[in-house]
Amino acid sequence: MVLGIGLMYGYTYWQVRQLRMDVAQTDKQLASLTKRLDETMSQFGERLQSKDLQAQVQKLQQQLVEKQNLQQVLQSAQFNTQGFSGYFIAFARQHIPEVWITGLDITGAAEQLTLSGRSTNPELVPRYLQRLSSETRLSGIEFQSFQMTRVAADGKSGTASYVEFMAKTATAAGPAAAPKETP
Repeated sequence: MVLGIGLMYGYTYWQVRQLRMDVAQTDKQLASLTKRLDETMSQFGERLQSKDLQAQVQKLQQQLVEKQNLQQVLQSAQFNTQGFSGYFIAFARQHIPEVWITGLDITGAAEQLTLSGRSTNPELVPRYLQRLSSETRLSGIEFQSFQMTRVAADGKSGTASYVEFMAKTATAAGPAAAPKETP
């Protein structure tokens, strides 16, 4: 029994000795890494705490916030970020013989649109405007004023050969209304 206890004591002593050697080696590694950390901090620490760098970081953060705000504004409905080609394609798709466009004015994000044209057959103009409303890009656009005039007669036949028309959407301040009264 004494021999068994002696063997257990010897084995435990050997394990403890190995663990103490591991602890000593780990302590040496810790000391070495701490020394390297101190050297690195003394070498680069001043750079990390530089006021110039902190000011530059703040400036870059401010620029980032400004650019994000600008991106939000550009993505809002205040600006036409998709361009005007969709409008031109829509007008080109809806072709009616004897009706042609002579002018198209799109302002801002299409909050104001003026369409002017001519037709040799006045009855086709309302049909043309109705067909334009079936276009996805033009759906929801509501013309507030419409005007059609017959062009003065030509010298040969005595009758006008075409009519001119103009359709306008509401302005940003409201529909194209009567002139303002002055007190």
